[in-house]
Amino acid sequence: MVLKVRVEVTNEEGVKTSMEREGDLMNEAFKSTTIRSIVRFLEDQIPSPSAIDPYDMDNEDLTIKGRLEYFLRYDKKAPRDWFTSSELKRIYEEVYGVDIRLSTLSTYLASLHSEGVLIRKGSRAQRKYKVISTQRTDREPDDDQHMDQLIECLPLREIIQN
Repeated sequence: MVLKVRVEVTNEEGVKTSMEREGDLMNEAFKSTTIRSIVRFLEDQIPSPSAIDPYDMDNEDLTIKGRLEYFLRYDKKAPRDWFTSSELKRIYEEVYGVDIRLSTLSTYLASLHSEGVLIRKGSRAQRKYKVISTQRTDREPDDDQHMDQLIECLPLREIIQN
C-alpha cells in the first residue's frame, strides 16, 4: 500500500511552502520518519505562539476555547501531566479569575481532543486529558513518547498501529 503525503503552509504574505513524501505504508521506518518530518516541517513553518502572553491579550481577541488552548499549551501554571476536567476547572478559574461551567469546559476539551491538541484516556466518568507535546529539544529524549502521542491523535492511527 502506497502512502502519499503533501503538507502545505501559506504564510501571511501568501507564500506557500510544502513538503511531499511517498512510500510504502507497511514500512515502519517510512512511517516514523514521515511523521517526524511532517512535525518538524510544521514546527519550522508555523510561528510559535509561545511568545504571546494570553493574559495580555484583549478578552475580545480570544474565545473561551482559544484562551483555554493557549493556557493548556503555553502557560506554566497549566497541568503538564494527565488531568481531569474538574482539576483543570479549578486551575483555570484561579489563573483567570472567572467561573467556567464544567459542561462548557468538557465540551471544549472534547473539541481540543478532536483537533489533536489533547490526548485522552478513561471512560466518560473517569476521563483524563494530556496536552500533546509540541516542544522540540536538541536531544529529544522523549521522541518515542512524542511519536506515540502524535499517532494517537491522527485519524490514520488504526492503519499505522496495525
